[in-house]
Formats: sequence, structure tokens, C-alpha cells
Amino acid sequence: TFLHSQPSGRDGSLKDIKILLGASRPDSIELDKGLVQWAQRSFWLDDRYISVQDGKVPNTWRLGNRPNLIQMHSVAMQKISDDIVEARLIDEITRTKSLIQGASATGARTHVLPSRSNDIEDDGEFHYAVLGPSASSESGKPSSEAQRYLDETTSSDKPRVYRNAVVLVTPSKDGIVVSRNRIKEYLGWELVLTDINAQEGEIDAVRIQNLRMQLDKAKGKVPESIKQAYCIVVTVSDKNQVQAFKIQVTDEPLFTTIKNDSRSRIQESAITAEAMLAGGPYDLWREGEDSRRVKDLAGAFAQLPHLPKMLKTEAIYNT
Repeated sequence: TFLHSQPSGRDGSLKDIKILLGASRPDSIELDKGLVQWAQRSFWLDDRYISVQDGKVPNTWRLGNRPNLIQMHSVAMQKISDDIVEARLIDEITRTKSLIQGASATGARTHVLPSRSNDIEDDGEFHYAVLGPSASSESGKPSSEAQRYLDETTSSDKPRVYRNAVVLVTPSKDGIVVSRNRIKEYLGWELVLTDINAQEGEIDAVRIQNLRMQLDKAKGKVPESIKQAYCIVVTVSDKNQVQAFKIQVTDEPLFTTIKNDSRSRIQESAITAEAMLAGGPYDLWREGEDSRRVKDLAGAFAQLPHLPKMLKTEAIYNT
């Protein structure tokens, strides 16, 4: 490419480049992969000739006499602090409506990024909360922060009574790293655009077009990365243990996926009267009892882990 870029303004076709390399008999497929990767990473290839579309090898190759957009982006990303990325991440999470879409309509009380345990009331109602990056967990390994939301209200000496009525969703540890990287990439392209607009002289239209394409592409990756990151459900199991399990994120609202997963043990439909009677499957009566308070019967579903998590408390009262 250097040879074909001489004198300044000249370029080489893909065929020219391959002819010069042909004497070493490279594998054709591996050579194309290498050229695509170089086009995506090089700091000095001319911006007008390195656009990689659908993984295809560019047809024209030229070295430029100035740093290209890739180099400017690399430098820009080094200027972006972790605090800025984290603040933008929190903002983007609150904007991702698919995380809570449909939850309220089913009867759940929703909480987005609660800051402390008592932001989720201990009142027997069904609560669904989207926790922040600091609560990130792994399948089988709920974070200590997520566990606190299930076990405590204001402090460790004031335990949560209605633990069975709370379902949390957290990002996976790997997923939140990807989201941070996507945000940093996007902020880097924003900074490159600012730098180019501040430059004196005529702005290269092709360069600006390539930059805006990179900016739009990076922006589109952010919400999808956040959506994919939130794949760990943390809740109380039927054995009264805090469990964390991974779900498959799809195009449907996240809460719908969680609700339809049997491990969540969420029940939307009404329960039968027979199930609540003495001798029924829910085992709500003690030996010798001939009466129980309605409040205690209804509250048992939010308190006792062997019972299903009822989305609508009024459904129990209706039964």
C-alpha cells in the first residue's frame, strides 16, 4: 500500500495489493480477513478508502498524510474518564424502557435503579426492581448488594418480612463491561466530531460522512448492549435461599421473559379457593385452627417462600 501510494495522491487496487503479496502464496481467505482487520484498525490509511461494509475487503487502498478517524477516536477515548462513562451508563439504563415495559400493567410495582434497600417497600405488594451496575451478578452467584435488597429494609438488624414478593434483575458482570465499552466508543466519536468541527480550513465532506456513519453505528449499539446485559434474575427460591439465574434476552419485554420463566415462580392468574382451605396444597393452616385472619392468609404469599409470587394481591382477596 505504501508503494502504490507514491507519489502523493496515487492509490492501489485490491488486485494490485494481492499481486505484490502473491509470491509468498498466502491463504486467500486469511489474507482477506487480515486486510479487513487492518482497514478497521489502521491509524494511517486514508479515510476515503477504508470503509468496510458487511465485512468486505475495500477495493482501493491508499496511505494518508494525516491521522485518520480511527487514530483520532483512539486518542479521544483515552481522554474520557471512567466517571463520565458511568454517569452516561446510568442515564442510558433509565432510558431503556424495555427493562420495565409491561410490568406495571400486570400489577407489579416497578423500581428503576433504587439507591438503597428501603426504596423497595416491605408492604406485601409485588415489587420488581432494576438494579444498577454495582449490583451486577452471575448465574448462581448473586452479588452481596442484590442480596441486601432481598434480606434488609433499612439495615441488617431490620430484615425484610415479605421477601417472596420481590424480584430483582441485575446486569451480568461481563455484560456491563460490554455496555461500558460501547458507551466509551460512542463518546469517543462524539469527541472526534467536536475536534473536527473546531479545526480551521475546509472540512472534508467524505470524512464527515464516514464520521457520522461511525457515530450512528456506535450510538445504536449502546441500548442493545444494555438490554443484553440485564440477564440475571435475583429472587428468593422455594427453599428460602437467594438465587441468581440467567435468562435468554429476546425481543419481548424483559419482565415478560422473567414472568414466563418457571424459576421466577410468578403467578399472574387467580388462585382457587380449594387451594387456600385447610388441607390444600398451600398448607396455610396450623393443626387445630378453625379460623385465620384474611390479612394473614393474603400476606402469606408475599412472606412464605414455598408459595407462588402473586402479581396482584387483590386476586387473593377476591378468592
